[in-house]
Amino acid sequence: MNILIIAGFDPTGGAGLQADLKTVTLLGETGLTVATALTVQDTTGVKNWVAVDKSVLSAQLEALVEDIRIDAVKIGMIPDSETVEIIAQQLERIKPKYVVIDPVIKAKNAFVLTPAWEEISKRLFPLASLITPNREEAGVFWGKVPRDEAEMKEAAKELFNLGSKAVLITGGDLDKPVDVLFDGQDFYFWKVEKKQTKPVHGTGCVYSSAITTFLAKGYSLTEAITQAKRFITLAVDGAIGVGKGSLLSNPCAHIKQQLARYEVIEALKGALKRLQAVKEVAKLIPEVRSNLVYALPYARDYQEVAGFPGRLTVVEDRVCACALPAFGVSRHMASVVLKAMEYDQNMRAAMNIKYLPVVIEKGQNLGYKIKEVSRTEEAPETKQIEGKTLPWLTEQAVREDIPDLIYDKGDIGKEPMIRVLGKNPADVIDKVISLAKEVFKDG
Repeated sequence: MNILIIAGFDPTGGAGLQADLKTVTLLGETGLTVATALTVQDTTGVKNWVAVDKSVLSAQLEALVEDIRIDAVKIGMIPDSETVEIIAQQLERIKPKYVVIDPVIKAKNAFVLTPAWEEISKRLFPLASLITPNREEAGVFWGKVPRDEAEMKEAAKELFNLGSKAVLITGGDLDKPVDVLFDGQDFYFWKVEKKQTKPVHGTGCVYSSAITTFLAKGYSLTEAITQAKRFITLAVDGAIGVGKGSLLSNPCAHIKQQLARYEVIEALKGALKRLQAVKEVAKLIPEVRSNLVYALPYARDYQEVAGFPGRLTVVEDRVCACALPAFGVSRHMASVVLKAMEYDQNMRAAMNIKYLPVVIEKGQNLGYKIKEVSRTEEAPETKQIEGKTLPWLTEQAVREDIPDLIYDKGDIGKEPMIRVLGKNPADVIDKVISLAKEVFKDG
């Protein structure tokens, strides 16, 4: 699919044409780019901009639409009313199936990127399949910034009357982020827990470009937004710091996670062989058995954490697996890793072993960082909810510093346990094997 991107040029590459093109390319389609403006900016904000010469802009659009089939159009920064009119005339001429407009009005540092917002709403919104303003941008057209989900719904209905077939107002800056879609009949909502605490540059560009790409691929509007939401969530979680200001959204995080799936499974297979080669390790497998898990980069859900189906057990004094490692097979140990990753994205692996006082003693001798958490301090309401205890235990241990070992001495119906954390399975297994050899070196 060929997607025409009409937007401003951002020298940082975090937003604008470069971010749009990276997104379209990484999602497997062809991006065609026409710059509307050249901006002067860095990670701290926009300093200035200059509109591209109208004759050049018009000639570029003319050349592309004469030569190449346009399956969808994504529009970002439009600096002035003349540019609005040039784009509108081309859209009316070629009538693309999908037109997504991200109405960029101001930069994050409040620098005005276009005074032509009225012309955009009058000439371009009626030609759009979808507009994707954030709350601040929606406020320009609605008259005030919507403060919460209820007001976002009101604003979306009003903006819909400006002519677009659908309106998606994004609220990623809210304490409880929500995106609200109105398609003229129904409302739809997308909510994702906020984990990135630093400001990220280019999120609106990447999100709207991803939506455009999925629409061009043939997804329905809600399916396209769902897929794009996963994509932008990864781009935010994996945002990169290159300067003194905002982080840059990272569309490559999507590819990094996909490529890591093979690496994760192979690393777990290799770790199992090492465990099986050291007979002392079998003595550290607890009554409830063990599991060794490894998460994908930027994992948020247990489906993105691989482990061993049926856990690891002991047969004839040897650690054994019931099946090959797979994703989504361990909720309990996955919850430990996912909680640890909220504090350090590099801590992606863990294994549970038997609690013995001597293991803690040997761990201290080996120089490991060790944290005890008492189950008696857990709130009754947390205990009553299945799957909440281990994230709670982990959070108590990792809030200030990530330890190598987290242990608790159990509770009624709960076996005492040690959880070994590491950056990868090899890191975890190094610690487990060292502990096993020290504890049982005399047989």
